[in-house]
Formats: sequence, C-alpha cells, structure tokens
Amino acid sequence: MTGLSANTLFGRFLLFVLLSAIFPYLSYSQTETDTLNTIVVNQARKENASRNAKYSPGTKIRKFDNIQQATSSSSLSDLLKKHTSIYIKEYGRGMSSYLSLRGTSSSHTSIEWNGQSLSVPTLGQTDLSHIPLYFFDNMTIHIGGSSALYGSSSLSGNIQLKTSPTYNEGISGDVTLKFGSFTTLFGGGTLRYGKNNWESRTSIYWSYAKNNYKFSNNTKTGYPRERLNNAEYRNWGALQELFRKFRDNSQLQISIMHLDFDKQIQPSVSNNHVEKSFHSILDRNTKVSARYNGSCGKWHYNSGVSYSHDYELYEEDIIAADRIFANADAEYRTCNLSVRGGASLEFIKPDVHAYASGTKEWRGEIFALALWQPTNSLTVGGGIRGAFVTGMNIPVQPAFDIKYRVINPMNDTRVGAGYAIHDLSLRASVSKSAKVPTLNDRYWGGVAENLKAESGTTYEFGADYSALYKSWEFKGFATVYLSDVKDWIRWLPAGEVWRPKNIPKVESTGLETGVTVVKKWMEWRASADINYTFTKVTVKESLIKNDPSVGHQMAYQPKHALSANVEASYKKFSTAISYHYIGKRSTTDMFDIMKGYSLLDLSVKYDFMLFKEYLSITGEIKNILNTDYQNIMFYAMPGINFGIAVQWKF
Repeated sequence: MTGLSANTLFGRFLLFVLLSAIFPYLSYSQTETDTLNTIVVNQARKENASRNAKYSPGTKIRKFDNIQQATSSSSLSDLLKKHTSIYIKEYGRGMSSYLSLRGTSSSHTSIEWNGQSLSVPTLGQTDLSHIPLYFFDNMTIHIGGSSALYGSSSLSGNIQLKTSPTYNEGISGDVTLKFGSFTTLFGGGTLRYGKNNWESRTSIYWSYAKNNYKFSNNTKTGYPRERLNNAEYRNWGALQELFRKFRDNSQLQISIMHLDFDKQIQPSVSNNHVEKSFHSILDRNTKVSARYNGSCGKWHYNSGVSYSHDYELYEEDIIAADRIFANADAEYRTCNLSVRGGASLEFIKPDVHAYASGTKEWRGEIFALALWQPTNSLTVGGGIRGAFVTGMNIPVQPAFDIKYRVINPMNDTRVGAGYAIHDLSLRASVSKSAKVPTLNDRYWGGVAENLKAESGTTYEFGADYSALYKSWEFKGFATVYLSDVKDWIRWLPAGEVWRPKNIPKVESTGLETGVTVVKKWMEWRASADINYTFTKVTVKESLIKNDPSVGHQMAYQPKHALSANVEASYKKFSTAISYHYIGKRSTTDMFDIMKGYSLLDLSVKYDFMLFKEYLSITGEIKNILNTDYQNIMFYAMPGINFGIAVQWKF
C-alpha cells in the first residue's frame, strides 16, 4: 500500500477550490468574534456559543475565550484538567490522551474546529495530545446528549474550537517560547495582517520533549526508581487562514491546517528496559476548509466545504483516510422565535491494510431546530435529526429542552446601589442520541454485518444561580442526569481474534456541579473556581450469561473527580494554584483497583512593557507535591516539573 500521489492530492485540492467558489453564492450567515485580552472561563452566553448550542437551553455550556493566550497550557488536556473536572485518560506525558464525558469513551464526544471534525474516521476519536492549544481562539464545551444539535459521535457531548478574525488594520501577532523539565521545548509564532476588510493569519508551532523523567516501577520488588525510556516526541504544525468581510457583513473564511506528530510510544513500566518492545508512530493530518456566512433581514445562512487527509504509519502499516464534507444551513429569527434547518453530506475513502479493497462510506444528515421564548422567564428549545450511512440503519434523534427563570433580575425593581442582583434558573432536557460505528468497527478484518449503531436516551435536570453584590460575583450550577445507552460497542475476544460486539445496555448516572466566586477591589482581582463530578457507569445487560461485571463500575471510570483553581492578580502580576483529583478506578480486571491521586500546580505570570513592546513571562511548577501516580495502569507519569514561557505581542 502507498499513500496518495502528489497529482491526486493536487486534483482533489482543485476540486475543493471549485466547490469553495460555488458555495458562497448559495447561502449567507452572521458571524461573531471575541477579542478579550486574557483567557476567560465562564458560562457561555447563548448568542456567542456555537451556532446550534442556543437550541439546548436545558443543558450546561461553558465557554473559554482567548485560549491561545494561555501560554502555561500547551495542550488541550492541560486546559481541561485545570478548569474542569472532566476525566482524561493519559498514557504518559505528551502521549495519547482521550477525554471521557459522563463515563463514556472518547468516541462518544465530538470535537470540531469551525464545524470540521477533528476525529480520525478510522478510530472515530480525537487524541487531545494532537490538538495544539496555540492555534485556537476560543472553545465551548457542551456536555450532554447532543446528537440532535451536532450529529453522530455527540452521544455524551461536543467540544467546539474556533478561530476568528480581528479585522485590525496593519500587522499584529505574537511569538511564544517555552522550555521546561525533561528537555521540553516549545516555539510558536502568529502573524496577522489586515487591510480593507481582508485579514490573513499565519501560525506555526514546534514542540519537542525528551521525556526522560524518573518514576517508581511498581512491577518490580521494592518499587525501584528508574528513568523512562522511549517517550520522546517531535511535533510541529502550521495554520494559514484568509478572511474576507463584504459590505453586507457576510464573511468568507478559507483555512489550511497541517499537523505532524513523530513520537515514540511510551512502553509500560515492565518493558522500560526491553528494547525490542520500543516502537514509534508517525501521524500527519491535513485539513482544508472554506466557509461562507451572512444574513439578509431575519434570515441567516451558513455553508461550508472541507477536505481532510489523516495518515498514520506504525511499523510497516499505513492507516489513512480521505474525507470530504459539505454542509449548509439557514436560520430565521424573530424577537422570540428562532428556527434553524440544515443538511450535510460526507464521503470517506480509507486506505487501511485490514480493510477490504474498495471500502468507502457515505454519510448524510438533515436536521431542524427551534427555540421559543414566549416570556422573559421561559425558554423552550429542541429539534430532530435524521441520518443515513452506507449499509446501516441510524435511529432518529429528537431533543426537547426547557428553561425557566425563577428569579429574573429584569423583573426586580429594587436593582441599584446597595442591592444584590440575583438570577436563578431551572432547566431540564431529554434527548435521544446515536453513534455510528467507526470504520475500524465496521471493516477491520472483514465487514461486521450484524453490528448496530449505538443509541442513547439522556434525561437531565439542573439549576444555575448567580449573584452580584458590590464587588462580589458568585456563580454556581448543578446537574443530575441519567443516560441509557443501547448496543454499546466493545471489542471482545472471538476465538484467537478480537471483534466488535454490541453490549445490550449500559447506564450512566451522575452529578456535575461547580462554583465560581470573584472579588474585585481597586486594582486587585481574586477568584476561585471549583468543579466536581460524580459518575456511575455500569453494564446493565451483558452478552455473557451471569457476567460478574454487570452492576460494577466500568474500567478506567472514576466515580469522583474534582478540580479547583484559585487565582489572584494585581495590576500586571497574577498567580494561580490549581488542584486536580481523580478517584480510584478499576482496570480491565474489575477487581484490580487503582488508587486515586491528587495533583497540585502553581503558576505565576507577569505582563510588562519593554521598549514599547508588550511582553509576558509565565512560570509554572506542576505536581508540586511530587505525587507518584499512574493514570493508566503501568504507564508512568512525571513527578514535580517546571516550565517557563515568554510571549511577545506586537
């Protein structure tokens, strides 16, 4: 097997350009931007979240602004661990990492960039270590059954990453350099040029780590200290975008992103000195897209087309796939009603040695969403989505949401000096979701003809409260949920090989809660943000008679997870202490229990002007307590380590 030839790639690129030229004349839609100077974490304002998020008022959405300025967090997993209690499975520092929302697998959460999926179609999941935080401007996290809004693979939630123009005249940008423990290096640069409603953005980054940290080998007597072998990585990427705003405020956006990951595969601690077990892997991802959006009166339109090529080389095996995706939608808005409808079409052509020759797959979806606000206090939303996939039946995915503002500050005539402003809302949601099996599930080693698509029903109820009194600000939320998933796909032994099977029923129940307190006085600002999740996910019905795992927590799913972040700033100086706790969890052997662990991090940042240039210096110490822990059994994680970053903005 060989990769795509240069002529083939060039031909597909020409096809893409032609399609991009056609789409702008088919539709229009409104665009929004965020231009905050520092990273801000808050509950997403519905109008600033992803386009479909506002149609789910009964669920919780969090927004992160200006994430590219978070120089102390070089990866998406770092940011999520610091500001959320989402569990992330890590196979070592800088190695593969996958998130788990509400006890599900990473393939149950869709991750998108400007509407384009970042998942690898063969695996159906996104490796968080392959998402360079430096490239993106803001992010929204939508937790819950979201298939009606975002399509398949959103059974437990959706993450939207976004890049946006500033439309500032002239040249601007930044240069970021970072170094740290274990010979860790990072360099990134962004150059923006804007003129006459045009903007070009060019970003590049490069990162390297030797990753030769010490750890305790718990597979040997006495737990001897050893230095880690075969965990080095070299990653780089480039992003080029062009933005054009027209007189009617419509916008055209063309983006090209290439990512290259060349890394050794960290061995288990038992094989740390077994050279024949050392392996490496090469991943290359190229994504090209064009989007056009605009508005005409009460109508708002959006369309896009994208092409992606994902390539992986492991030993002598190539696992690759080409994907073309096109979508269009339209929205009609009045003062208290919004209706959106749209459709998408996707074609996937894999190049995998274990698939039958000529394997390909078509996918298509159509959806309708509505949001109605009859009063200032009541909001009702929901929608329905249908899908088709080559050779497979996909269930219809409806959703219904309701939100009621019990205490509405707009109705309080006492608001003013000396009075606190309160806001209390109750919300509820019920939705049905679906997940299409991955290409590996369907085609690896032969077509799995009896494999079904996963389907889930999620019920959730929550409350949001906020209060503002003088220089104090308080926000809190709580959500309880129940999610039943039918035909959950797992790979199980079938003789001498492993094959995907549908588990009849898996149930996930839990609690998500968080509190944020902010105090401002004079030039000081202090904040505390605490998030906690309780997750119980169990097999309720098994394929195996008298299966002992029924009713027990599934592997690598902690019941308890907590994160806390305390920050303080004075003028140009700021500091933060972050705490992260992951509770005990079982391995694939349900009687083998891994103990929980706690991590404590400290960061300090100073912004200043030097020769009329803006500079920022950030120092961080991670795992201050030097905790000896493993996230995944037998994969070593680092002890105390440090990093220093310098950023120049111009």
